[in-house]
Amino acid sequence: MKTITPRAAVWLARAPYEVQGVKAGQSFTGGQRFITEHFDFNQTGGVVHAVSGSILSTLFNRTTGFAVVGKGKGRFSGDVAIGIRGTNMTSGRDWFSNLNAGIAVADNQSRVHAGFQKVFHSMQPALERQLAPLLRNSSNGLVHCAGHSLGGALAHLAAVWVKQHFGNRVALYTFGAPRVGLNDFALKSSGSIDKIYRCVHGDDPVPMVPVWPFFHAPLNGSSVLLTSATGINPFSHSMMATPGYVTTARGQWEDLQRRGDTIKAVRLSYDRRFECHFSNHWQEKLMHALITLLKDAGVLAGVTLQMATSGIMTFYDHLAATIEKVVLMSPQLEAQVLGLLGHMLVFAGKLAVTITELSARFIRWVFQVTLEAMYSKARRAVDMLN
Repeated sequence: MKTITPRAAVWLARAPYEVQGVKAGQSFTGGQRFITEHFDFNQTGGVVHAVSGSILSTLFNRTTGFAVVGKGKGRFSGDVAIGIRGTNMTSGRDWFSNLNAGIAVADNQSRVHAGFQKVFHSMQPALERQLAPLLRNSSNGLVHCAGHSLGGALAHLAAVWVKQHFGNRVALYTFGAPRVGLNDFALKSSGSIDKIYRCVHGDDPVPMVPVWPFFHAPLNGSSVLLTSATGINPFSHSMMATPGYVTTARGQWEDLQRRGDTIKAVRLSYDRRFECHFSNHWQEKLMHALITLLKDAGVLAGVTLQMATSGIMTFYDHLAATIEKVVLMSPQLEAQVLGLLGHMLVFAGKLAVTITELSARFIRWVFQVTLEAMYSKARRAVDMLN
């Protein structure tokens, strides 16, 4: 399967940032040669608009340029390229970091972040009009979907939709993308999308959110680690700065470093909590420890089902109440809860807090400060796209 190179993929993800202020349907004449030498963006129906997730845009149904579609040429003849941009937020609070966000159903009948699905749904008709004539006589053509930040989440939804609706082979390339859906979405899209390249910088905060029970795809697969930096640095989410994704996505896919994303059993000791620090590594370790705790207590399935009918914050209310009950099941589980919460507090910068109770109210507060620590860094990173 002839996928595009990392450099071509990142420039496909970068291209739609040039069309934010361009009218819907207007031809896209920009782009960088690494992608325009393989795809023609002037024969596909022009710029695709969508309603962004900001409050004003949603209220007034205000659309902006969000995506470009290219027709393959040369060795990519018969293929199609779709590039979708991230969001330039007008304020630090947007649907992206909305802790009250709900769940929607994607085209593969699995559960995804409602904000992502809403934005993608607003561009679907225009994508349909452009893709239908291109793919009608090209059932063997490969559809390349690329996006950065929010655009990566939308490209993921687009890849699922193309596979479901048109049946073509699909390759997905994302850069600094957030988690899109729950376990069922990650599982289904991992199995249906023909190739997934989830590219990250080691210290980019945006891939940390939304938090569990959202998952990345490929589920139990690997991501492409373009930098191995540690800690959290909002500047690492950039496309053009240093180290921006445009500068780090080089070479060939097979030569780039891979990082395993398999869920592991993790049980944390309260006495070792000060080993924790604010980083992607520890964010993943805390997620694994929470999943391990719920599995050990036999309540994981029930807790996950709760997310299908509630927003993120309501879900964590329910989770805190469940963990309060788990504490009473056995001394071992109580120790696991203590270790998890102790590490979460250190992760969130609350080093001076000593745990003296394990009530639902206190557990909920620990979740709150941990979520706020992660989302504040992600918001700052996305704000910098301005």
